[in-house]
Amino acid sequence: MAAELGHLARGAAAILCLLIFHVAPSDSHAQVRISGGNGTCISREREALMSFKASLLDPAGRLLSWQGEDCCQWEGVWCSSRTSHVIKLDLRNTYMPDYDDLTVRYIMDNSLSLSRDEMSSSLAALRHLRYLDLSGNDFNGASIPVFVGSMENLRYLNLSSSQFNGRVPFQLGNLSKLQCLDISSKNYCHKLHAADLAWLDSLQLLRKLDMSGVDLSPVQDWVYMVDMLSSLRVLRLVDCGLTSTLSGASKSNLTHLEILDLSSNLFKTSLENNWFWNLTNLKELHLSRCEMHGPIPEELGNMTSLQVIDLSKNDLVGLIPSNLEKMCNLKVLIFDDNNISVSIGEFINRLPRCSWSTIHVLSMDRMNMTGKLPILVGNMTGLSVFKASRNKIVGTVPLGYGALGNLTVLDLSNNELNGVLKKEHFSGLLHLESLDISHNSLKMDIEPNWAPPFRLKDINLDSCLVGPHFPVWLRWQTDMYTLSIRNANLDDVIPDWFWVTFSRALILDVSVNMLHGSLPANLQHMSATSISLWSNKLTGPVPWLPINISIFDLSSNSFSGSLPSEIKSPWLEVFLLANNQITGTIPSSICLSTRLRRLDISRNNLTGDALQCWKESDNNTSVSRANSTDQFGSVMSILALNNNDFSGEFPKFLQSASQLKILDLSYNRFFGTLPKWLPEKMPDLEILRLRSNMFNDHIPNNLTFLLHLRYLDIAHNNISGTIPWSLSNLKAMRYVYYNDDYDYAFNSPVFDESMSVITKGTTRDYTFEIYKLLVILDLSCNSLTGHIPEEISFLIGLTNLNLSSNQLIGEIPSKIGDLKQLESLDLSYNKFSHEIPSGLSALTSLSHLNLSYNNLSGVIPSGPQLQVLNNLNYTYIGNPALCGYPLSKNCFATSTDAKQSVNHEDADHISYLYLGMGIGFVVGLWVVFCTMLLRRTWAIAYFQIIDKLYDEVYVRVAIAWARL
Repeated sequence: MAAELGHLARGAAAILCLLIFHVAPSDSHAQVRISGGNGTCISREREALMSFKASLLDPAGRLLSWQGEDCCQWEGVWCSSRTSHVIKLDLRNTYMPDYDDLTVRYIMDNSLSLSRDEMSSSLAALRHLRYLDLSGNDFNGASIPVFVGSMENLRYLNLSSSQFNGRVPFQLGNLSKLQCLDISSKNYCHKLHAADLAWLDSLQLLRKLDMSGVDLSPVQDWVYMVDMLSSLRVLRLVDCGLTSTLSGASKSNLTHLEILDLSSNLFKTSLENNWFWNLTNLKELHLSRCEMHGPIPEELGNMTSLQVIDLSKNDLVGLIPSNLEKMCNLKVLIFDDNNISVSIGEFINRLPRCSWSTIHVLSMDRMNMTGKLPILVGNMTGLSVFKASRNKIVGTVPLGYGALGNLTVLDLSNNELNGVLKKEHFSGLLHLESLDISHNSLKMDIEPNWAPPFRLKDINLDSCLVGPHFPVWLRWQTDMYTLSIRNANLDDVIPDWFWVTFSRALILDVSVNMLHGSLPANLQHMSATSISLWSNKLTGPVPWLPINISIFDLSSNSFSGSLPSEIKSPWLEVFLLANNQITGTIPSSICLSTRLRRLDISRNNLTGDALQCWKESDNNTSVSRANSTDQFGSVMSILALNNNDFSGEFPKFLQSASQLKILDLSYNRFFGTLPKWLPEKMPDLEILRLRSNMFNDHIPNNLTFLLHLRYLDIAHNNISGTIPWSLSNLKAMRYVYYNDDYDYAFNSPVFDESMSVITKGTTRDYTFEIYKLLVILDLSCNSLTGHIPEEISFLIGLTNLNLSSNQLIGEIPSKIGDLKQLESLDLSYNKFSHEIPSGLSALTSLSHLNLSYNNLSGVIPSGPQLQVLNNLNYTYIGNPALCGYPLSKNCFATSTDAKQSVNHEDADHISYLYLGMGIGFVVGLWVVFCTMLLRRTWAIAYFQIIDKLYDEVYVRVAIAWARL
């Protein structure tokens, strides 16, 4: 709304300048008439115009009428009715739509531009020129031409939004008769210093000065510079990098100033004690986006001429002053995006009673206001715009609001309103064009045969209780521009009249309801640029798309059958069909959708080779094709083909997808190797999901050049080889993400729906606000060998690391405790050995750990985080040599038992030794005894030997004893 009002204010200022130009004093020969009169232009001036035309490029043919002898008949040329001199040249580009309008998909090239570096100086021959307007064109960053300073009769000069740059020529100071000067630009890059603006003091007749967008940050005394221009009525210095407003102690010379616009500067000061509070003749004061703070000062009550006040997008607090009773001319009040934090009733009650019938715009969005909607608003009979969205307003909507016959815009969205809205709430709103009551607890109770007194252009009933039946009263809103009834409890069939009544609407959103039935087979007659029907119960085939469609979302329904054979929508940018039952193949005609930015056809039953939109060139120019901006995929940022039955190699058309950020090919039957051209062709890739396919070979080493990659999932493939240590150089995984990061996840696109992530052993759906914080590396269920590289500890941003079900060996890296953000770690089903590193206990964010089925041994590390994990017993199962809590195997008892086991084993060995010796002795004795029983001669010989040995021993002992 602030932008719209700004456009209106600028238009009013332009009209003021035109009036100034036409009523300015002039000689009797300078009576203005439009082209087409009886006069014939002067030849040298015609030649000057032809020379100027020759220096321009005119793709839209705006200067086709510039031919023939009489230049006064040419489009944009005005001559004097007395002298035939050219006195006005108006070549402004009138086709300049608002770039903030999201429905504008393309802009016809209607601009004039330069065919060479500088503009032709031939216009200097137009010595009698009083009016020159070249605004809205594209002069390629050229400097403002110096020759303009020689046109001494100029009263009106407009060079705004024409891509001029560089210094402003000091020769402009020669234009002493100049009354309106507009050199504003959104793309003016050159910084101007005080010396660059010295020529300003020569323009004492100047009534309008607009330098918005010009960088004046080096100019500290800008207030004094403009204060010398005592004739000024309009001053616009929007977004000029100004930082000082100076004190209001001295009286200003700008006593005739009526419009002051200093929006989008960084003053960072209190709203009090500023020089402009002395300008009591001001009619418009624009201070939006100036980072001003504090209360609204009482000096405002002295500005009795004010009609427009725009203080939006600051940090102002408290009520408006109580001394505004003399401000009876108020028409537009914009206070959006401030921290007022008071009751809305008390705030509105401070507005002067004498202006209640004159105020036609009252905007109070995002002001942190409380309380109930005041009934007294119904007395503001002149009100055409009333906005109070995104506050904390409670209660019901007063019936008196339905009597505001001049109301065109009503926005009460995103509050805490409740109650029932009946037809009496709308019966007197004869001119209502825009209605937004979304995101409240309101119920619409309007009988089906009610005929509304208004013809809406925009309506938003999101999250209101509108259903279960589709509101029939909408049938009469044939001029609709935007219709949104998301999450409104609609449980009905979309009526046939819907596609006729809203055939000219641009935005249609009836998502998140329970709508059933099928859609018309062909929607090509629709004018819509955006259709969203996601999350309903719609069935049948996908219809033929509207020709001008840009966003088409039918995801999360039950559509079946094949896709339309022809997709003839050249402006298609977002195409979402996920979570349906669509079969068949993707039609080749989709390859003509070269503007496609997001394509999601995941979770269907599609087959065949996916998106064969790449053809190798016969003359080896595939490289140039890959870099071309008119190729399919060249502007794509999100591609989701997951959970289908696609086959073939890695899609080659992705060599053109230089802007791709998210790629999901998981759960298909793709095969072959991972291409080495990924980092070169898709340098902005952030999320790469290839799980559950048939890719093979090694992990490419150059993946490390994907500087933004923070989610890599190639699980459940046939990848072999070792884990490259170079993965530790993935820059985005070495960064810790927080909720308040400004540049989180490298500007990932926003998702309306949730996304599935396999983490912590299960599949979970995350909203984008959570999904953006995930940093995942999943290489599980492949054939990887070797060790985990120590350098993996550099990836400190990881929240999920899964290397399970491979053939990895060796120790778990000792520095794995450096991964402080890890919430899930799975190293199960490998061949890891040795002890579990103690650093694992330092992972304070860890909520899921799986080390099962390895060859780990020793004591399980202790730590408060490891003791509260779920499924503790399953975490370590399959590692028989592990001991300690939570296992029942006590490490200390096991050591003592081992020593005792050794002693018992030694005792057992001795027992067996003695037993063996005894058995041997008995066996030997019985062998000798049995032999002597069987052989008598052997027994006699045996005893003779024994006797002989006995006698010999006895003799020796007796002799020895005798000697002793």
